[in-house]
Amino acid sequence: MKMKIMKNIFIGFSLTLLLNSCNYLETEPKGTFPTSDFYKTEKEVQAGINGVYRALSNNSLYGANMQGIMGLSADLGYESYNRDRTTVGYNYVFSTDERIANYWKYLYIGISRANLLLENINKAPMDEVQRGNIKGEALFLRAYNYFMLVKQFQKVPLILESAKSAEPQYTQIAQSAPEVVYEQIIKDMEEAETLVVSAEGLYGGGRINKSAVNGILARVCLTMAGAPVNRKDMYEKAENYAKKVIGFGIHELNAVYENVFINYAQDKYDIKESIWELEYYGDNTVFYSAGMVGRNTGIASPAGSSIGFCQGFLRASGYLYQLYKSNDKRRDWCIGSFTYNSTTLVPQPVAGTEIWNRYCAKFRREKELSSSKQNNATPINFPMLRYSDVLLMYAEAHFNNMNANAGDHQFALECFNQVRRRGAGFPVKTANASVDYEYTNLQSFMQEVQDERARELAFELLRKDDLVRWGKYYTQMQFVKNTVPANYAEAVVYYNNTEAKGVVWPIPSYEMGVNRKLIQNAGW
Repeated sequence: MKMKIMKNIFIGFSLTLLLNSCNYLETEPKGTFPTSDFYKTEKEVQAGINGVYRALSNNSLYGANMQGIMGLSADLGYESYNRDRTTVGYNYVFSTDERIANYWKYLYIGISRANLLLENINKAPMDEVQRGNIKGEALFLRAYNYFMLVKQFQKVPLILESAKSAEPQYTQIAQSAPEVVYEQIIKDMEEAETLVVSAEGLYGGGRINKSAVNGILARVCLTMAGAPVNRKDMYEKAENYAKKVIGFGIHELNAVYENVFINYAQDKYDIKESIWELEYYGDNTVFYSAGMVGRNTGIASPAGSSIGFCQGFLRASGYLYQLYKSNDKRRDWCIGSFTYNSTTLVPQPVAGTEIWNRYCAKFRREKELSSSKQNNATPINFPMLRYSDVLLMYAEAHFNNMNANAGDHQFALECFNQVRRRGAGFPVKTANASVDYEYTNLQSFMQEVQDERARELAFELLRKDDLVRWGKYYTQMQFVKNTVPANYAEAVVYYNNTEAKGVVWPIPSYEMGVNRKLIQNAGW
C-alpha cells in the first residue's frame, strides 16, 4: 500500500521541478515564474501539490536537519557530534547558521509553491471534489509552513501570492506581527478542513485529512495560548479542535507503543494512531524519495552494516531517562538500552548507571524490511501528528480553559490516562489505579502534562516548542545543565550554550541582505 501512495505523490515529479523557482525572499527573481503552460491538466495539478509536500520533507527540514542537529529536543536529548559544536545543533546560535538559513529557505519554498498552486487551481478540467481536496491540502500546508516559521522567528513576512516580477513589492516585504500570522494560519486551516477528505476509510496518513487539520489546529491554538502570544482564550478553541478529532470515532491508540514506530520503518499504515506522517520511500536507488529518519538519530551502527548505518548524533539526557518509571514500556524503546558491537553487531547492554550515555532509539533501522540498506537514505516515515498527542492536547486545553464544561472533567482525565496506561503496557480503556492520574489542582496537573508529553513524544520534534509556550525553556535548560556529569563533555557544551534569547532564532543574515525591510529579532 505504501508504494501506491508514494507513486501518487511522486508521479510526474519532473513537472514539479518547474516549482523549484527561486524563493523571492532568498534571491531576487530573474524573471516571471513559468506557469502559463502549467496546471492545465489534473496530472499537473497533482504534481503541484506533490511539490508542496516535497519541500516539507526536504533534508533541510524533517528529512534530516531537524532530526537531532537543530537543538529541537531541548532538555530531552543532546547532540554528540563534536564537529557541530559551533552550530544550532549545540545551541550555538548565530544569524549566519546554515541550518537556520535553510530552515527559513525551504519553508518559504513550500509557501511559494502553495501560492502558485492556489492561484492556478481552477485551470485544469477535473473532478471538483478532487480539486477541492487539493486546494485544501495546499491551504493547510501553506499554513503549516507559516506555523513552523512563526514559532521559531515570531515576526515573519506573510506572503499570500506568488512573485509576478522582480519589483520591490514582491522582494521587499516587511514582517507581520505573530498574531497576524497566526490568524492567517487558522483562517487557512479552517477553510482546508471543509475541503479535505475524512480519515475514515484512508489506509494511511500520508496525505492531509480532516483529523490531521483539526489536530494541528489544536496544536496551533495551544501554542497561541502560551508564550509569547499568551492568548488564553485560545485554550477553548484548542479543546474544541482536539475533541472534534476524538469525536470522529476513527482513532484509537495502538495497544503496543513500539509497534507505532516499527510500522513507520516497515511501510505499514495505522491511521487510527498515526493521523499524519511524512512519507519516505525506498533507498535513493530509485526515483522515490528517501529521507534520513533513523540515520541521524538512532543507535549508532557502522556504515555498510546489515542493520543500516546510523550516525547516532542524538543522545538522550539523563533527565529524560529519570522521567520514566521502571515499568514504563516506552523508556527502553525511546532510549537505547544497548549499543551495537561495531564488528559483530551483537547488542551490548548499557550499564544501568550510564543514563547520560544512551542513544535516542525511537527510529530503528534494524526494523526496516529491505535487505539492502543505504548509508545515507532510509524509508522510515516521520510522525507529524499521533492520536496520543491529540489526547494529551485535549486534556491540557480542557483544564486550562476557563469556560470548560465541568461535566467533561472525567472525560478529559480518561483521555490523559489512556496514554499513561498504554505507556505502562496496560489495556488502554480499562481504569488502572497504579497508573491513572487523579486531578487535584491545575499546577500539579500541568507538571504531569509536561512530563507525560516528554515520555510519550520524545524526539518527535515537539519538545522545544512545548517548553517555549509553557514559558520555561531557558529555566528548564538551566535546570538540566546543573544535573549533567562533568565527564559528558558534549552534553556540558550543549546545555551551557543555551541562552534566554534562544526562544526565538535570529532572522538569517542572508535574508536580511536580500530583503531590506526585515528587522532582526531582539538580542540577535
